Amino acid sequence: MSTHDRIPRSPLWLGLAGWIPFWIPVALTVQAALTGRSPAAEGGLYIVYAAIILGFLGGVRWGRGLAPDGTGSGGLYVLSILPSLVGLGAAFLYWAGQPEIAFATVFAGLILHWRWDSLAVRRETLPAWYGRLRSILTLGAGLSALAMLGIYPVAAG
Repeated sequence: MSTHDRIPRSPLWLGLAGWIPFWIPVALTVQAALTGRSPAAEGGLYIVYAAIILGFLGGVRWGRGLAPDGTGSGGLYVLSILPSLVGLGAAFLYWAGQPEIAFATVFAGLILHWRWDSLAVRRETLPAWYGRLRSILTLGAGLSALAMLGIYPVAAG
């Protein structure tokens, strides 16, 4: 692996630190389950952060469309807002009383965006290191969504 292909330290450490707000609500939901307390606040915190991250991922694509090489197109800009809409949809689902569907929506959004990024890396429109970073970060974030899917219904009992 060349130096150019290595994940730069700042994106790696900032990305890994970005797991913390995914996993704190998971831990607090476990605590809620153990104490018989409602996990509503923890689930809401999870969904809000997930929506922010999905919007951020779409913003990366919007930014790529602005690159001086002229790769931006109307279709790219339209697609780049979809992750924000998925996050917003998850929030609506959560506050409409469908938390499990909301967590599943977050999981699906993360996985679909990871797949989109993987294809962009393969087409060399995003750097190889970004693909590796996204794989690592999607693993942690995706597992947290699955954890919420498993734990939340028990805690909400």
